[in-house]
Amino acid sequence: MRFVIVHKVVSYLMVMTSTLSLFLSGELPPWVGPVVMALCAASWFWESPRVELPRYETTWNILTVGMLAFVAFEIITGDALIMSGVHFILFLLVNKLFNRRTSRDYLQLYVLSFMQVIAGSTVDFDLTYGVQFILYVVFGTWTLILFHLKREMEDNYLLKYGDSLHGRPVQVDRVLNSRKLIGGRFLLATSAVSLIVFLGSTIVFVAFPRIGFGLFFKRQRQGVMMSGFSDRIELGEFGVIKDDPTVVMRVEFPRGREALPSSTYWRGISFDQYDGKSWTKSRKKRDRLRRTGEGLYVLNADLEAVEPKVVQAIYLEPMEARVLFGVPELFAATLQDPQQSIPLPGSVRSFFTDFSGDLFYEQSDEIAFRYYALSAPRTETPPGWSTSLTEYREATAADAEVAALYTQLPSRLDPRVAELARTLVGDASTVGLAVERVASHLRTQYAYSLNLKRDDDFAPLEDFLFIQKQGHCEYFSTALSVLLRTQGIATRNVNGFLGGAWNGFGNYLAVSQSDAHSWVEVRLPGDVWVTQDATPPTGARPTYNAVYSRFLQYSDALKMRWSKYIIEYDLQQQVGLFVHLRAFFSDLMGPTREAEPKTVAGSKSRGSVAVGVLLVVVFGVALYVVFLRRQKRLDFSPRRRTSRDGATELYRELLTTYKRLGFIRGEAMTAQEFAAHLVGRGAPGLVQAQGVIALYERCRFGDEVPEEAVVRETRRALRKALAEPRVSAP
Repeated sequence: MRFVIVHKVVSYLMVMTSTLSLFLSGELPPWVGPVVMALCAASWFWESPRVELPRYETTWNILTVGMLAFVAFEIITGDALIMSGVHFILFLLVNKLFNRRTSRDYLQLYVLSFMQVIAGSTVDFDLTYGVQFILYVVFGTWTLILFHLKREMEDNYLLKYGDSLHGRPVQVDRVLNSRKLIGGRFLLATSAVSLIVFLGSTIVFVAFPRIGFGLFFKRQRQGVMMSGFSDRIELGEFGVIKDDPTVVMRVEFPRGREALPSSTYWRGISFDQYDGKSWTKSRKKRDRLRRTGEGLYVLNADLEAVEPKVVQAIYLEPMEARVLFGVPELFAATLQDPQQSIPLPGSVRSFFTDFSGDLFYEQSDEIAFRYYALSAPRTETPPGWSTSLTEYREATAADAEVAALYTQLPSRLDPRVAELARTLVGDASTVGLAVERVASHLRTQYAYSLNLKRDDDFAPLEDFLFIQKQGHCEYFSTALSVLLRTQGIATRNVNGFLGGAWNGFGNYLAVSQSDAHSWVEVRLPGDVWVTQDATPPTGARPTYNAVYSRFLQYSDALKMRWSKYIIEYDLQQQVGLFVHLRAFFSDLMGPTREAEPKTVAGSKSRGSVAVGVLLVVVFGVALYVVFLRRQKRLDFSPRRRTSRDGATELYRELLTTYKRLGFIRGEAMTAQEFAAHLVGRGAPGLVQAQGVIALYERCRFGDEVPEEAVVRETRRALRKALAEPRVSAP
């Protein structure tokens, strides 16, 4: 393939790869991607001599001014500064693609593509950005190397001797259209260079201090749209997302998950008021949790002494509702590993709680983040479960606040609901027995279904209990909560997730939108809340064939690692990494001589040190051999370097001397063009100057290595010629 075509192809690949990082983020309107890509494809054919580009300069200038005004309007009206900048960069990219003339235009394209990569890193946090970035490094390395070669050929092979060759074909066109310059070996070699660049970038990423700045960002991406986790929910919302496999939460268990049941409840948000159609919170005030010296945000100090504790490292995708999840009973949360915490200042996130113990957060960005939830699950039925139903009702009614919050009923409730509850409770003597009877009836006499049928002549609950007799979890939890409330039993409706799928590749629990669930918490004496679930087992989690299921797990494990080690790589993890490295090398070097016991272990430590030293020596020798071979192949001996440098210095001396005489070399002039300039101006010492220029070009482009004596003699002749009486430049 011709050199000029290869350069054009890799330039477009570089530009298109950087543009994809913006389109895949989901932040741009859906129509922008296809339109920009179509324009970029059309620009491939929009170039000289097929199109007279100067004819359209005015049109592009007008469009640029209009786009600049539009971006200014976006900023003034409150849009995110980063997204307004992205819009302008995309326009400039299209503009420059349609106006490619010189190498300078290509260079500006490369700068714009790099700006797109930087902007993409702020709006795209998915694994796709990592793939796109690797491709960008490869294509970018190809492009910049070819661009450098193209510039060198244009600067040094475009020979114009005054006006005598004006308009003739020049040698650079023949070189740029050559099919022999670029081949597969060249691209393979530059790919190896890309690998070195990527490794260097990785080292910088790992070692450079991680400091986050929230500048210019009103938002970075929208959170996952999750029904059922706002301050108000309508019956039926969970049925919409039950078939959605999107993972919203990944959970690791640093201390093991043996203590957890197979179907774990991930508590999120609770509701206390029901108006017959929707659940709401009666109080919306939230209190900021104080952070202890250990970095904990404590919700319930009474549970800190309870054993065993379950620690969950949760990687939560950004959600519209800022709700945090955990295994009940959640008593504390932290942003630091409770087992290996490294005290660092300045977290941008804050935790809040409300009167019902729900946990919320705020943060300055919109990325998935890790937190640790500390829970003390109740492994046995609390004593209040056997409280007399009569005594329980009296105590609940006597507490006006509890009664108003957790026994509230809709103003218009079908009398049949309370009658059904009385029939089910019957002669139950304890509150626990009453709850179990109602829950058992719902689990056994009603069917689980996502294909809901509604009779609009009835309220949703009455329609579920007496007409349809089937529904999903929200209907079962609402029915259980309202039925118990009619009998004086305090309840609240809770939304969260149930279970999840264990990912064996990443050793974590993946919780998806299809795991969204609703259940009931019953209040017992002592302000103790017990989980009750009336929804019958469904087994409705989406199933796939074995190969596709393994593929999904493996791809999600990659996303988990991307989030864990790239997106969430912060100063705390960076310090922790270096602490672990220091500990590793300390173990490798073994104990000090004074404390070293004379044991087999000590011998092994010394053996490890010996092996490590041997590996370093072997690696150093290998590098030295490679260097010697390359030096021999290129013949970069000191003599050759000195001779070539002498010719270059001689050429620079010529330029400086003639500049003092008033003969200044233009910025874009080649050496031969400058020689023609001297001839045309009648400069002194022309013969000697042409000899210096010829020597310089033979050394730089012809791989000639003149003897040092030749360089000295040429310098002496030039100085002698220019020392004679001079003629001033006209």
